[in-house]
Amino acid sequence: MELGEAAQHGLLRNRAFLAVWSAQILSMTAANALTSALIALVAELTKSNTSSSLLILFAVVPPVLFGILAGVFVDRSDKRLVLVVTNALRALAVTVTLLFGRDLVTAYAVNFLVASVTVFFVPAEAATLPAIVRKRDLLTANSLFTFTFNGAFLLGFIIVAPLVVAFAGYPTLFAIIVAMFAASAILCATLPPGAPVAERLGVDVAGQAIDRGRRDVGEALAFLTKQPAITWSLVYIAVTYTLVAMAGALAPGYVREVLLLPERSFALLVAPAGIGVIAGLGTLNAVSPRIGHSRAVGLGLGTAAVALVVLAAARPVALVAGRAAQGGGLEGLPYFIGVVTLTAFVFGISYAFITVPSMTYIQEELPEVIRGRVFGVLNMLVSVFSLLPLLVIGPVADIWGIAPVFVGAAILVIGVWMGGRRVRRIAMVGRGLANVSRDTGAPR
Repeated sequence: MELGEAAQHGLLRNRAFLAVWSAQILSMTAANALTSALIALVAELTKSNTSSSLLILFAVVPPVLFGILAGVFVDRSDKRLVLVVTNALRALAVTVTLLFGRDLVTAYAVNFLVASVTVFFVPAEAATLPAIVRKRDLLTANSLFTFTFNGAFLLGFIIVAPLVVAFAGYPTLFAIIVAMFAASAILCATLPPGAPVAERLGVDVAGQAIDRGRRDVGEALAFLTKQPAITWSLVYIAVTYTLVAMAGALAPGYVREVLLLPERSFALLVAPAGIGVIAGLGTLNAVSPRIGHSRAVGLGLGTAAVALVVLAAARPVALVAGRAAQGGGLEGLPYFIGVVTLTAFVFGISYAFITVPSMTYIQEELPEVIRGRVFGVLNMLVSVFSLLPLLVIGPVADIWGIAPVFVGAAILVIGVWMGGRRVRRIAMVGRGLANVSRDTGAPR
């Protein structure tokens, strides 16, 4: 009740916050719709898993190239101007698809340009909140932004893009995306002017920031070598992001080669997974206090491995069953698609069980003085873990099929489950002793 009242009397009467929040809803929905459309478009144009992997790769590379520079730039720029310009540039980039048509080079170029600009938009948006929201309302504001982050994915990626493409075509969807980015830029232009910048961006400032970033990463790595439970939690999160990147790259090929459906039907996999994440979050709230973070992560890893094996076995099992039923076709097996979508739903639940407890553990156990640097290492891990598989999964899927890729992913998850098992047990015992000490008043 108190949270709702804070939102009602604080945030919902704050015009600047409403402008930024509305801009976030529009821009994130547009960005997710664009990603969904480009994945389907590239798959339809090329019928190649390698091409789809390259598309995702073009979205992952910009944070690696420009991440440090973006933070330095935003800290020394007018945040409002950055928000306006980045949204306008994204609208301009998507306009290219309307001018030059639907071809592979345009799709890659637009995806890279939008991802590059978004690297600057995200820190500017996060840095704007403390300037326009009262300190006591920040928790509510961040909660709303987190909810919007997940909701925009479901709305843009799973609902808007597939429906508009199916009923009106790609040009109409791209025009809608341009309008959404433009509207977001207009909303950001209504924000109050930013505070004067004390230090302007220059070559010397950027160089110092890069040197400081390298030093901070070194300190974080030295800290992590002494904290195996936190290190493994970072690995768990990085692995889940790798699996998500893999799924995004292979989903169109999977529905084409395994489900024998058009590439744009890949929402049959993505939508159940997204719903599964939400269901997993709700389930975690009920069971996590009883089973603890470590057991939740172990259960999530085991479930993810089983789901990946089921997805890998789907094609050969369906072919055998299809031959037995109707001479080799899948038309008589409508339940087969149901099994795959259910497996995707379970995979979404496992994602929540791995990621949320791992992130919570890190936030609870990290000292504040090292927290930012460790999360910087997490971003680096996520980028590296995502980049390497994207370079190989496409060619492997094109040469040997999608099943070996899913089997390899299952082996990776099992290896991580086994590798971190001892550390999870130690962390679980340590937390149990801490709880007993707290409840009995005994010294820890």
